[in-house]
Amino acid sequence: MLRVIGGEFRGRNLNTVPGENTRPPLAKVRAAVANVLVDYIQDARILDVFAGTGSYSIELLSRGASFATCIDKSRKAVEVIQKNVASLSLVGRVRVISGDSTRIIKTLDDAEEKYGIVIVAPPYFAGLDDKAMDLLGKSRLVEPAGIVVLQQHKRELHAESYGTLRLRKTYSYGETKISTYLVGQDQDQAF
Repeated sequence: MLRVIGGEFRGRNLNTVPGENTRPPLAKVRAAVANVLVDYIQDARILDVFAGTGSYSIELLSRGASFATCIDKSRKAVEVIQKNVASLSLVGRVRVISGDSTRIIKTLDDAEEKYGIVIVAPPYFAGLDDKAMDLLGKSRLVEPAGIVVLQQHKRELHAESYGTLRLRKTYSYGETKISTYLVGQDQDQAF
């Protein structure tokens, strides 16, 4: 059973996507990410790329974030996110977008949207981690004081930087690796 760990919705159950194609983050990983993000959460706008069940966004909304955009291309995942949002009365605080996350990153950037927290948790070993991070590093989606969280399998490689995003710290939790990135100067523009 998937539950919200902290904040306003602590202990509330979340629906999960049937099958094995979507793996919600373990409770200990969600708790650890929320702890890492504690200084960024209050009133933050969240972009949850490859959102799955929406559990990361819901956890952060429960702890004080103001709004979340959840993207997933799986129809089943989108339906689950919508059920979770409705069951917690978060309609109006969560926008759910069905589609290819890497394409939608470009669309949101073109619309000049800004986010304080970006969560990137793609399927493991699909190459979508680097692709999404490259796009985010070239975009203006992350606020200057914002943070990006990349979730990967511990054997997947991550870069020290993606465009304007610079590695802050990496954490390990069993098979899961979490890397955080902050906005810095683009290497191509450095003198």
